[in-house]
Amino acid sequence: MTGLQRPAPPYMQIADRYRTLISTGALRQGDRLPTIAELAEKFGVSLATANKAMKQLRGEALIDTRQQGSVVVGGMRAVPEPAERAQRPISDNGDATTMTEVGMVPMLPSVGAALGVDADALNRTVVRREAVTVRGDAPYRLSVTWTHPSFTSAVPELLESSPINVLLLIGERTSRAATAGRDYYEARTADEREASALQIDVGSPVLAGTAVWRDSEGPIAYYEYVCPPRHAVSSDYTLLPPRI
Repeated sequence: MTGLQRPAPPYMQIADRYRTLISTGALRQGDRLPTIAELAEKFGVSLATANKAMKQLRGEALIDTRQQGSVVVGGMRAVPEPAERAQRPISDNGDATTMTEVGMVPMLPSVGAALGVDADALNRTVVRREAVTVRGDAPYRLSVTWTHPSFTSAVPELLESSPINVLLLIGERTSRAATAGRDYYEARTADEREASALQIDVGSPVLAGTAVWRDSEGPIAYYEYVCPPRHAVSSDYTLLPPRI
């Protein structure tokens, strides 16, 4: 019998083990997982707990339950590299990124709020950079980055149609280097624009997210992205020790 460690709930520990096997390639697309009864015996848990672990993996689109049992459907594409969050939108490690729209556009109120600017004042504009990133042979991410037009004098590449490291160039050429960020994630369905870019059906499930990067003076860049089904975003971070 395989032992489990606390404090994580037993079902999550089981799910974590199989998630790791899938992400590392030890289990590949089409491989069969143990039955609920086999899992319960292997880990010394109830049938309900074993079933909850499999339900967790199904919810992450890593496995599918069929007549012959649960099989891996996500494969290596389901779980990206652990450092993905830290790299976006800076480096895609071999992924092919194509800029689909670059230019100065009217500032939407939501973008103005994210950048700490009154979008309605003086017909404000903003730099908008839209890109599609392909991983393997399929679109992996649709993303848009917004920055204030004042940065274009130091970073004219913001208005050019080539992929660039936005935060790095701004940090190198101005006094504004991002020191903090705030991310937001949402599971929802794709609209027509997103579906077209990602080559999926309208209404397909997607993982959407936003980020605002800032320094002591305020926001520097606002970022939005959408990923298709069976992809994930992971984060590495360091926790500060608690104050006593």
